[in-house]
Amino acid sequence: MSTLTAQFKTYLANHNQANQKLAPATLKNYVSDVQVFLDWLKRELQEDTIVPANLTAAVFGNYGRRLNDPANRVLPSTASRYLSSLKRFGGWLEMARLADTNPAAALPRQRIDPTISRLMNNFKHELVRQKLSASTIKNYVSDVHNYLLWATKQVKITDNNLIKL
Repeated sequence: MSTLTAQFKTYLANHNQANQKLAPATLKNYVSDVQVFLDWLKRELQEDTIVPANLTAAVFGNYGRRLNDPANRVLPSTASRYLSSLKRFGGWLEMARLADTNPAAALPRQRIDPTISRLMNNFKHELVRQKLSASTIKNYVSDVHNYLLWATKQVKITDNNLIKL
């Protein structure tokens, strides 16, 4: 674990927002996601150590675009989690005065095909209409959403080729 990641982890473990402690899994994910980012940056810069001066808005932006690039096959849910973790990390860099401003503030949001979003919303409403349990709905929606995201990489799904139910 890098020094920056260890400092960030210590901060997260000791400072909570709105008097709510982070769940252990959330803490683990934040730390892991930041370490993945820093490891990527080490490879990009061909450096052994990353210093705060390397952590610019442009670097965060490049990583965000990489996550959103369909060619990298990063699931939207994974990309969204990474971006959330990096925004928290960027806020810490600013708070700890390791950066003048939050270098992650302008990170792009994960893009999801609006056709899929509309389809998933309709599917969820149908499951609710059928009075399925909340956990069943969550699981069905997650499974179908992940399948559709995979399928869009195989065949472009549009309004014109969706099967209307």
